[in-house]
Amino acid sequence: MSSTAAECVPCVLHSNQKGGRIRRWLPLGLGLGLLPVAMLLGVAAPRIHVSVSGWSYAVGLWLVTLGLLTHPWRSWRGLTRAGLGLMLLVAVSRVAASEGEQVQLVRLPHGRSPWVNRLVAERDGTLLVAHALVLARSLPSSDSREFIAALETAYARLDAVGGVITPAVATYLGMQSPEGFDTVVVPTPGKATPEVAVIFLHGYAGNFAVYCWQMAQAARAIGALTVCPSVGPSGKWGTADGARTVAVTLDWLASQGIRRVFLGGLSNGGLGASLLVNDLSHPRIELSGLVLVSGASSSAPVPRVPTLVVQGRHDTMMPMRSMRAYVAKAGPVASYVEVNSGHFAFLDQREVCVRAISGWLVQQEQRVVR
Repeated sequence: MSSTAAECVPCVLHSNQKGGRIRRWLPLGLGLGLLPVAMLLGVAAPRIHVSVSGWSYAVGLWLVTLGLLTHPWRSWRGLTRAGLGLMLLVAVSRVAASEGEQVQLVRLPHGRSPWVNRLVAERDGTLLVAHALVLARSLPSSDSREFIAALETAYARLDAVGGVITPAVATYLGMQSPEGFDTVVVPTPGKATPEVAVIFLHGYAGNFAVYCWQMAQAARAIGALTVCPSVGPSGKWGTADGARTVAVTLDWLASQGIRRVFLGGLSNGGLGASLLVNDLSHPRIELSGLVLVSGASSSAPVPRVPTLVVQGRHDTMMPMRSMRAYVAKAGPVASYVEVNSGHFAFLDQREVCVRAISGWLVQQEQRVVR
């Protein structure tokens, strides 16, 4: 062996030893990094009553974490692989599951919703964030007093229809734009080809099937199709992208045989709808009315169509005085319903809100018939 080669042997041995130490202790570092997340999910899962898939993800993460933490001592072999296998099995089964007939997710202007939207149950992520916001006192107490209980009840009703997927995952991955966006579609039972639809614009935090489903319960009174497009987490419908998204939605509805629409919005969606309503036009679709729930813009023009405003009396996010001012400005075209609630009136006063909206929709449709 040459002297140069002999001198390199210790370097190679040192490098191998260093690489071995990294391979030995890197899993431990990853495990320590995952441990807080696993602990958080372990505490949260029973508190928020997660779905079966949610429990499976939580258990899988715990197995992965324990496997990584015990790796340096070579005990409990296979835990990491078992955890990863369990999570992969749940993900594949959710992606492969058939979509429910009562709540659908359509990618407009064409195509299927991204597979990532099927990975998690909407209720799990939404309730986890809702509990975190309440615990962090990020929501005013007057608005959030019944928020969690009402949200859980809403998801219990939604879960009964089965097969629901959510646009929320794609939304937070930045996959919503006028060129391609997810739209929750709730058909009218027993009415294959309705001529009227309700376009319901979501609020801040993004589009969720649970709110669209709830609006659809009111729209059923007139046999209307309910569609809820996605614009992004902030719910900025008053922008150029928001207007284009609504325009694409109208084009799709026209292709489905829809001839009349009601524009509606929740919170930021209501604010955006109040700004867009007078500019909304389509050669084959007539705008029949406007429904604003917990949101309207003080700078919005006077609507040219019949308008219903539903507002919580204790709302601090969209204050009652602002909504009353909007109604006064709108004049005789506006109807106003005030309920004993805060900003989340659409959830915790569901029956009152749905009854008010459905009754108003029926009145507008009767005028069309006459």
